[in-house]
Amino acid sequence: MKRPLEYNPELIQKSEPLPLEKEKGTSKKWKAPNLKKEKPSSENEGAPGLLIFGLFRFVKKYKGRIFLIIGLLCFEIGFYASIPFSFKYLIDEALINRNQNALYWIGAYLAVGTVTFAILGTLRDYLYNWASSRIIQDLRLQMYEHLDQLSLDFFSNNKLGDILSRFFNDLASLEHALLAFIPWGLGPLLEALFGTILLFLLDWKLALIALLIWPISFLGPGFLSRKSTEISYSRKLEEAQVLSMVEESISAQNLIRAYDLSDYFFSRFKNNCEKLFQVSLRLGLTNSYLERSAGSGILLLQGILLLAGTAFAYNNTLSIGTLAAFLPPFLNLSYSLLYLSQYLPALNHASGSAKRILELLRAPVFESNPEGSSIPELKEEIRFDNVHFRYKGRSKNLSDISLTIPKGSYTAIVGGSGVGKSTFIKLLLGMVQPNEGRIFFDGIDLNSVSRSSVRSLVGVVFQETFLFNTTIFENIRIGKPSASLEEVIEAAKRAEIHELILSLPMGYETNTGDRGTKLSGGERQRIAIARAFLRNPQILLLDEATSSLDPVTEARIMKTLSLLREGRTVISVTHRLSTIREADQVFQIRNGKLERFAVPEPEQQAMVL
Repeated sequence: MKRPLEYNPELIQKSEPLPLEKEKGTSKKWKAPNLKKEKPSSENEGAPGLLIFGLFRFVKKYKGRIFLIIGLLCFEIGFYASIPFSFKYLIDEALINRNQNALYWIGAYLAVGTVTFAILGTLRDYLYNWASSRIIQDLRLQMYEHLDQLSLDFFSNNKLGDILSRFFNDLASLEHALLAFIPWGLGPLLEALFGTILLFLLDWKLALIALLIWPISFLGPGFLSRKSTEISYSRKLEEAQVLSMVEESISAQNLIRAYDLSDYFFSRFKNNCEKLFQVSLRLGLTNSYLERSAGSGILLLQGILLLAGTAFAYNNTLSIGTLAAFLPPFLNLSYSLLYLSQYLPALNHASGSAKRILELLRAPVFESNPEGSSIPELKEEIRFDNVHFRYKGRSKNLSDISLTIPKGSYTAIVGGSGVGKSTFIKLLLGMVQPNEGRIFFDGIDLNSVSRSSVRSLVGVVFQETFLFNTTIFENIRIGKPSASLEEVIEAAKRAEIHELILSLPMGYETNTGDRGTKLSGGERQRIAIARAFLRNPQILLLDEATSSLDPVTEARIMKTLSLLREGRTVISVTHRLSTIREADQVFQIRNGKLERFAVPEPEQQAMVL
């Protein structure tokens, strides 16, 4: 069995459990096994068995290759186990009895077997590395797609650093343990089983002594293994805290420097690092005790068997050939047990990572009715019928909302900050679901319609424009991923940002920076409008689209938006009355209720609610 020259069982990662949400729903597209059906019992939570059973749903997809890998591994171990018999036969027959034919046969067997062993071993290595990498890839893809289908509350209730740690550190721990499973886990286990059978075939008395003493070598690892798993999970929590704080500190650099908080945040970071150090020290010591306890048991087993074998040979109850043949498999059995003891800490660490990954995959998806009916176009109206909504732990955010939005109309929803205007947009997009009441598109209940179908009709310009850390071209093309360069340029021209883009050294290939930090607020907003032009939606949603802009930039953006509104159903939520002059109907949200709102005279429209 080929193993790496050096194996470090330390794995990388940790964090706190995710609060599972109560929303019901099913995955929209992913066809991988449903991990929510079989939750581990509390007594097995975090145990190595969780890793095995959690991954089984992914492994069985490649069961053909896995069975082939196990078959090749059994051949390797079987050939290796046969070598002591060859030595016994060589000594007792070829040397002592002077049987030259036996010498030829043994030589030919070892030569052919060695070449076959090398070829099949290389094939097994390739197949296993391919299968293990593909399993991790499938798991990574499912995590990403599942994350994309969780409700917005999920992201509000969980730290970004904790979620990221599950994608990077926990997956790395799992991949590390999986890649080491054959050379440090299954291989040594099969070698130990084959070795035990071989020892009984050679001399049952010595083998029985080994079998009776063997469990002693596992007393220490068995006791310390669960403790190692618990401490490993605690370290994952502390590592996630450190990662979260680094992420927050990077995002809040302007605030930290403006308020001169560098020393304060360094002190907090140092305290978190100290907690990580303490739990890491406990974990390292526990793993060290685990490995040493197993090694001590193996040394004890070796000493007893060597003494017993020597005594049997001295009393002529054991042949010299048998004694010589017994020692190699016995030593190989000892090393197999040692490898298993070294792999246990990695398996425990990976088990903690598997637990955290499965927590994420079991968090209920928000999407409902992914196979629901499709709405190719809005023909008549959108209607809210006695809709009630509230966020968890809060009083009702919206109450008894009823209104009709005809196709092609411009509807404005006004109100102060925090009254539920953005929630209204989220309800339309299906990002949140009403607690009571229903929303209809052309008389069809939104809950019976595919969310993807509804969103294909919609274009949105949010208050906070999010730009990805890529080129301006790619950021505009987000509105229509299949768009050509000509289409993107045309959208930019209509958004009145084409000339500005051309003035940049790299033009449309200019990188916008993290979240668009290389561009001004107005420029980011125009890119968002260009996205909407490119998408060419039937329904346009404007969520405080100009609230963060200065009056001059706002006036220019509003002029552009007036072009974008032509021929579309427009719904705008705002607290600035100056932006609703052309609305066909205006409603105000006050105390969670929706009321008709009389549009003020032009001289009063500069008011802000």
